[in-house]
Amino acid sequence: MNPFAGATVLIGAALVLPTLALTAESSSVAVHRDTRAELASVNLAQAVVVAQQQADGPDGLPAVWCGDATTVDGTANASAPASAPQFKVVYAYAADRPNRFSGFQDALQANVAITERFLSAQSGGTKAIRFDMGTRCGPQFVDLQVVALPGPRAAYAGDFTAITTAVGRALGTGAGPRNTVILADSLSSMGSEFGLGETVMGDSGEQPGAENPHNRGGLRSVLFSRDGDAAPGPVRGGWWPEGFLHEITHNLGGVQWSAPHSTAPATAERSRYGHCWQGADVMCYVEDAGAAHAMQYDCAGIPGTIPQGYDCGRDDYFNPAPPAGSYLATHWNTYDSAFMAGCASITPACGGGELWVPTPPVATTAPSIGGRPRRGTPLQTNDGTWLNTPETYVRTWQRQTRKNRWVNVSVDDDESYIPSTRDLGYRLRVVVVAENADGTTASISAPTAPIAASAIARPTSKRN
Repeated sequence: MNPFAGATVLIGAALVLPTLALTAESSSVAVHRDTRAELASVNLAQAVVVAQQQADGPDGLPAVWCGDATTVDGTANASAPASAPQFKVVYAYAADRPNRFSGFQDALQANVAITERFLSAQSGGTKAIRFDMGTRCGPQFVDLQVVALPGPRAAYAGDFTAITTAVGRALGTGAGPRNTVILADSLSSMGSEFGLGETVMGDSGEQPGAENPHNRGGLRSVLFSRDGDAAPGPVRGGWWPEGFLHEITHNLGGVQWSAPHSTAPATAERSRYGHCWQGADVMCYVEDAGAAHAMQYDCAGIPGTIPQGYDCGRDDYFNPAPPAGSYLATHWNTYDSAFMAGCASITPACGGGELWVPTPPVATTAPSIGGRPRRGTPLQTNDGTWLNTPETYVRTWQRQTRKNRWVNVSVDDDESYIPSTRDLGYRLRVVVVAENADGTTASISAPTAPIAASAIARPTSKRN
C-alpha cells in the first residue's frame, strides 16, 4: 500500500525542471535541484581532520569509517532495533563506472558525524537524526551499503526515479520506517554536484503530530557527484555536508508551503517550491522569479563546517519548544519527526559520552526590537526565549548597508539603541549571543523598518 496516496510529493528544490509524468507513488511530482552554487560548500578534507581531532573518544562520531563494504543491509551489528525509524546511507555506481566506495566511505561517515553535531547544537543537545549505524568496528560507524546499479551511466545520469528504483530493489523491504540517502557516484547530469530530495506537501504534510506522513518513511534523497571528478579524500572539494543535510531535511518535512517564510506563492505553481526566503539558513536560498518573496538575509552565517543556521527565527520548520499557538506548534515541526532521536539514545552522535551530552543555549524565539524606528527615538531589545539556561547575554546592534551587508553600530553591550542620522533609510537589527557552560549561541532579531526622520514639532499660536 502506498503511504503517500493522495499526497503531493515534492522532489528536491531550486532550479525548476518540467514536471514529471504522474506515477503510482505520487499524485504530482516536481523536480528541482540544489547545487553547490546554491548551497554553501566547505573543504571537507580539512573538516575531516578537525573532526578527527575532536572525535577521538566520547566527543562525537568518528570522521573516518571502519567496516566492511557490503551489498546487503548489515543487521548483525545494528545499534538500533530494526523497527526504529532511521536513515539508510547508500553508495551507488553505474555498471560502466568503477566502484569507488573506498574513496567515498570516509566522506559519508564524516557527513553523518558533522550533521549529528550540528543538529545537536541546533536543538540544544536534545535530538539528532537516527541513522542506520553499526559495523563490526562498533556502533559509532555508519552501516553503509554498496549498490551496483545494473545499467550504464546513461541510464541513470540525473535521473532520480531510475536511481531510487534500482536502489530500492537492492535494499528490499526493511522491518521499520526507512528513509534512504544515496550518493550517486559520477551520475550528475550537469556541470556541478547537486541533490534531489522528496518531501510531502499539502494538508497532510503540514499536520502536526504522529500521523504526519513524514513519520512513515519511504522517502529518498540522491546526491549526485560529477563524472570524472576524483573521489573525496585528502583534496579540496569533497562532498559538501550542507547539501547532505538539506536533502535530509526535505525528507523530514521542511519547508512546508504554509510556513511563514516559505518561497511558495499562493498559486498552483507552488508545487515547485520547498524552501524559505530568510538566510543564512540550510533551507533558504534564492529561488526563481516566481517565488513568493525575494531572499532577505535576516540571519547571519555561523562558524563551523555547516555555516548556515537551522531555521532562521525558529518559525518555519524546526523548533525544540515552539510557543503555544505559533505556526510550529500548530503545524508540522521537523523536531517532532520520528526520525529524530533523543541524544541519550544515540550517543556519542550528539557530541557527548555515555553519561553526558553538552547542552548549549538554543533560542526558541528570536530576539525582537521594540520602539518606533525613527531617528532620536530609543529602540529596546528583547533577548528572546532560550533553552538550557543561558548565564550571560551579549547584544550587538547592526545596520544594513546598501550592499545588504550588516555592520556593527554599537560598541557596548546595550539593551537599547538610539538611531542617529547615519542610520536614516537603513534597517537595524540586534544580535544576541547567549552563553552557558556548554557553549555559545547567537540569535538575531528580525530587522526594523528603514529608520525614518524624527517628526518635527510644529509651533502653536495662541489667540488673545
